[in-house]
Amino acid sequence: MRRLLLSIASPAFLLAACVPTPGPRAPAGAPGVPPFPDARFALYLDPEALRQDLPTLPLPAAEAVRERLPGFPLLFAFLGTAPSEGYGVRLGKAVREGGALKVEVRTWGPAGPQGKVRYTYPLDLRPLTDLPPFPFELVFHTPEGRVLHRRERVRPPVATSGKAEEVGDPYGVVARWEEVYRDGPYLGRNLVRLHEEAFAVFYTPEGEGSRFYLDLPPWLLRGQETPLCALTDRPPEDLARKARGSLLGQVLTLKEVFVPLNQRHGLVERPLPPDRVPERAYVACLYGAEAPRPEALGPLVLDLYPARLVRREPQSVEVLRAEAGPTELVFQVRLHPMPLGDVPLDLYTLDPPRLPGGERVVAFPYHGFDRDPTQPRYALSLHEGPGGFFLWILQPEVHTFTLFARLTLCQKAEGKALSPLNPPPGATCPSLPLVQASYTHRGLLGPGAPLALRLQFRSPEGWRSEPFVVTVP
Repeated sequence: MRRLLLSIASPAFLLAACVPTPGPRAPAGAPGVPPFPDARFALYLDPEALRQDLPTLPLPAAEAVRERLPGFPLLFAFLGTAPSEGYGVRLGKAVREGGALKVEVRTWGPAGPQGKVRYTYPLDLRPLTDLPPFPFELVFHTPEGRVLHRRERVRPPVATSGKAEEVGDPYGVVARWEEVYRDGPYLGRNLVRLHEEAFAVFYTPEGEGSRFYLDLPPWLLRGQETPLCALTDRPPEDLARKARGSLLGQVLTLKEVFVPLNQRHGLVERPLPPDRVPERAYVACLYGAEAPRPEALGPLVLDLYPARLVRREPQSVEVLRAEAGPTELVFQVRLHPMPLGDVPLDLYTLDPPRLPGGERVVAFPYHGFDRDPTQPRYALSLHEGPGGFFLWILQPEVHTFTLFARLTLCQKAEGKALSPLNPPPGATCPSLPLVQASYTHRGLLGPGAPLALRLQFRSPEGWRSEPFVVTVP
């Protein structure tokens, strides 16, 4: 049985030390403080969209949202995990401008230094009654006009049942093709729609072929349902003429090979060597609609999105974001290819800085303070496995993940690359900072802050990132 390293870091143990703080209705203290790295600005069109996103918030913030739900569509502003009281956020006016919805956000912080560390989670919620036509651009900005968050092409999630014009994605269509055909005594209909939305699809060499994968956007997912999506280089009009349910694998092809993109199922039936992969193709998502009458077949609806095919090296870890707040380091990483099983990761500090007392400063990866380790489509666990302790990504159905880290001080540790999870013989690297509700980087480092850390993700299974730098405040 795998031994848990941080059994005391349970939600029940941690929640008592931290409080959600919706904040006063009028700004107090210093105005215009920037959001923290784990801030969130969002528009939830329905309860299902919110339900899918709540696990990504700190537990106290998620609970405060559940208790205060005013209705949908719902504007949401979360300033992030603040190190003390006195921080706040408030949603201001929401204005429709052409094809955009612009939302003003006011933030504030304590007027002076705060001696006591007490985590707070400032947030604000507000229902909306008037939205621009879908799809539209959503912009959160400060009163001075600084953009805090921008999201393009907001639209509802796809419908998986209904009539041909209702299923799939009816928004952002730039062209469409229809074909009515006869199959024995039955009439059939194909509807192919080309969209302006474009995707990046990744592939890695694997054996004699390639593996293709991408994270589908949230509006293409409904709960745990995933549409059948595949890559194709066939012309849209050709698909409209020839697509048949029983022959789909022979028509919906890339270089005459059926290449499905249903989350983890990215392996192709026949090898497609990397040198045969084109630079451009379509992501094609298929839906079956209701038959309009008994003597007709259910229409096939095929939504096409232009795709750029991007090659990556196998078992590479791409660091998309690395940022330090006052209490944690926040990482967004992308694994290539999409994992088909659990992945153990370690975080190494390269050329770790030495403090005046001789301690080495290193970063300790974990699932985050006050956070649910079970995230949408993957889970995180810090435990022992073959070869040592690791931060495990469990049962991944995506290939982009949010990870966290705190700092600790290693004693008697030498070397160019140090891991506090698996320190060298004789070294000690306390894990206590991971469960401290009063932890801040500055409190640990004292006069040693700020400093820059060179970090690298590694795995005993061969996954590895390029070295990257994070400046700790």
